[in-house]
Amino acid sequence: MEVKGEALEIQETLQSVVRENQWRVHENRASEDTWTFVRYVNVEELEKYADTKVLLEQVEFEDGKAAVTVRTVDIDGGFVRVQISAKIQGEGKSTDAAVKQPGTVWPLVSKGTLEQEMIAALETRYKHIE
Repeated sequence: MEVKGEALEIQETLQSVVRENQWRVHENRASEDTWTFVRYVNVEELEKYADTKVLLEQVEFEDGKAAVTVRTVDIDGGFVRVQISAKIQGEGKSTDAAVKQPGTVWPLVSKGTLEQEMIAALETRYKHIE
């Protein structure tokens, strides 16, 4: 997405969205062009944000987390390109009695919902230009 404004202003806007929504966030790091954080999610949020049915075995999830990266790049005309990505992990136990895996952390594929929620927050705060 491209937004008219400054990179730090856009990061601050997204940070305020996180505070307003009272997300459980840790490992918060920001620089001029990148903001990263880890958002902890419950089971319902995990199923909303990640595809929990793609594993070879059935897993009973207890919770999860999303490592979110927001990159901002200044482009011509006072615009900033914003890229948001999330890598999601679920924590739980295999319910397969025959081939029970010892692992409790499972990498999952993002559905793009978390990223889209953040983009939608930007779209409501910045005027759409045709």
